[in-house]
Amino acid sequence: NPVKPAQAPKRRDLIVGSLMKTVAISIIVASIFTYTMGTAEFINNITQLLENIVVSRKFLGNLSGPGKEQALKSLLKAPDRERGGYQHVEKYYEDYIQDTLNIENKNVRSNYSISAQAFYDDDIGKVGVKALYSYRLYPSIDGYREFKLGFDEGDEFSKVDKIVINKPDGSRKVFNEIEFTEEDKAGSKDRVTIIDINKYGEEFDHLDIEAYVTEFGSDHWFMFTFKALQPTDGFRFHLKCDDDLEVRTYSVFDTGKAYHVDKIGTHELNINCFQWIKEGVGLSALISYPHQLDVENVLISKSTSNNRDNSTHSNTHVT
Repeated sequence: NPVKPAQAPKRRDLIVGSLMKTVAISIIVASIFTYTMGTAEFINNITQLLENIVVSRKFLGNLSGPGKEQALKSLLKAPDRERGGYQHVEKYYEDYIQDTLNIENKNVRSNYSISAQAFYDDDIGKVGVKALYSYRLYPSIDGYREFKLGFDEGDEFSKVDKIVINKPDGSRKVFNEIEFTEEDKAGSKDRVTIIDINKYGEEFDHLDIEAYVTEFGSDHWFMFTFKALQPTDGFRFHLKCDDDLEVRTYSVFDTGKAYHVDKIGTHELNINCFQWIKEGVGLSALISYPHQLDVENVLISKSTSNNRDNSTHSNTHVT
């Protein structure tokens, strides 16, 4: 509504009065802020407030990928004494951050289990291991990646007996006829089978995978080896030997994780880990028939060899 001439001075007075009050309050607050900002208590409070904001889950969760990377680089920095000793140590921290953030681009697994049974195959004259590999698989932001399983060049007897994809709705897809293709890997032509898991479970937030595999080694021994190719939450390995075979020795390739090893005599081995394990982590177990060392014949053979060596040395010296 238009302001009448008699009311204009009164309206201006109200506006000026309100403005003066606002300015006065701002001056008072600024004075208090200026006085207190130099005190240690004030600085500590502001620092704590900023730390709570920056490192809060909500704040970091809303950051973009590059924003998260920059935030972690600011938090995870090499101390001055490390940079002084080796200037490229910061690259280690950057690689660690990048590897951690890339988890969203990877399929991850949980409850990984290997149940294996060693035996001797009379038909082909080799030590074999029949194993069931099972785990729950979770997709990355791009879905499930291809399932790949295969054997090294020259391993003509090992085979995949069956692969099963179990879905959360209770249905499953079973692969009984496994077809292999040749894949060139570091100069070796391996036999591999590849399954497009997205084709069978794209709409599900997890799938349970089972792979039934039979592998063969040599005529009297077999080196069973496993290496994780994806981040895995929890791992169980159980090996039982039949046909008088024994677990001769074993090794776990990892650092900083707690592995629980239970060896029952020489015929059974359990290795469990209930923590996250990274790609490249693995184990090996040497399976073979027991070897008996004939000490008496070894000493006789060694003595004969030493005498022959001494005789040769003596003849050479005289000549």
